[in-house]
Amino acid sequence: MLENKETILVYGFEKNDSILYDIVKKIGCKCIEVNKSMGKMTIGNILKASNSNKDNLNLTMREEKIILFNGFSDKRLNSTIDIIRNSFDKNPILAVVTETSINWAFKDLLDHLIEEREWFRKHQK
Repeated sequence: MLENKETILVYGFEKNDSILYDIVKKIGCKCIEVNKSMGKMTIGNILKASNSNKDNLNLTMREEKIILFNGFSDKRLNSTIDIIRNSFDKNPILAVVTETSINWAFKDLLDHLIEEREWFRKHQK
């Protein structure tokens, strides 16, 4: 993890998604909205608010709701995940930033998380 400041990175949510922003306000953490122009940026650079590679306006990225957590203690993470799961009809993909994923481009991590979710869905039956 980059730092201990609790930060949530969100992708695929509408600007007027009051459910998400009510949750962020309730838990009192920093929230970074990731958009398609940030697809080639690493998670670490997004967390540092670096503008490098923020010019990929035509980058094709999957439409999926993703919430990434950085700097949360296990207890805070579990309680925040409970709040999120109880607030949305269709749960977004939830993941924690790791020492490995912090170096990934956001688009690559997005694709990986979607593939991982599909694999688990397929093998749960």
